[in-house]
Amino acid sequence: MTIATVISALTVLPGCTPNPARPTASTVTAGPARELSPAEQGRVDQAEQRLIQRCMADKGFRYWVFPRVDADTFRAFTYRFVQDDVEWSREHGYGERLRQAFFEAKKRDRNLSYQKGLSPTERDRYTTALQGGRDTPMLSAPLPSGGTVRSPGGGCTHSARNELYGDAEAFFRADKVATDLTGVYVPKVMRDPRFTGAMKAWSRCMRDLTGGSYADSDAARADVRKRAAGFGASQARAIEADIAVADATCARRTSLRGIFSRLDREYGDPVRERYADEIATRNRMKLAALRRADHIGAPD
Repeated sequence: MTIATVISALTVLPGCTPNPARPTASTVTAGPARELSPAEQGRVDQAEQRLIQRCMADKGFRYWVFPRVDADTFRAFTYRFVQDDVEWSREHGYGERLRQAFFEAKKRDRNLSYQKGLSPTERDRYTTALQGGRDTPMLSAPLPSGGTVRSPGGGCTHSARNELYGDAEAFFRADKVATDLTGVYVPKVMRDPRFTGAMKAWSRCMRDLTGGSYADSDAARADVRKRAAGFGASQARAIEADIAVADATCARRTSLRGIFSRLDREYGDPVRERYADEIATRNRMKLAALRRADHIGAPD
């Protein structure tokens, strides 16, 4: 399992200046704020899509709201590290079929075909309406783990986020720092002897259950793809489920989740404390967006 994979997996929904501009008092409430649940985040995301739809209609364009991602598909994308739920693994394997179905649905997104059907001039107008034109300033934030992330700061996407979060630029900076922190400390977790020892125990368990030699879950997934190649969908899913169930079983037997959680607190808590203001700002703005989301009607 590569460090990049773990960092990507722990970054649930995606980084960021250490001192972002503070939203106004009318935007967020003071004090600590919890993180949104996946279902709550889904409501906010859908509200953002509906606001974009209305804004695009005002500019003379159609825009379709992408269906909400169900809980199992969300999990398939975001629970990629310690997966010790044997029953879920028995039903969904590593979630490959769920991820493929999601990407197939994205390929059929009506917004893509609609945009392709526009004339070149109208297509430029559409892009400008959606995210701003060539002269639109880019939002930019340095990541705590290194590098910089940028995003267009205009169009209906930006105005929708302004309406939801109160200050799209402040939210962008706070959100990026809060979701990038794993990149600061997870490499240390991966090198810790307690973690590497647990992974060796997991690997021995996998050898006993499957006969395969896997250093980590990435290797097991790669072997699933190799084994399943050439088989029909039903048999391929059975192969995936067998390996995934063994993976989850071994994760339980070796207490991999508990070990990782302890190391996450040990290495991660000081980092989260360093960026506590950004995390609190992000969470408060998301809660404010959730309250607003419930007052935004259904898509047209």
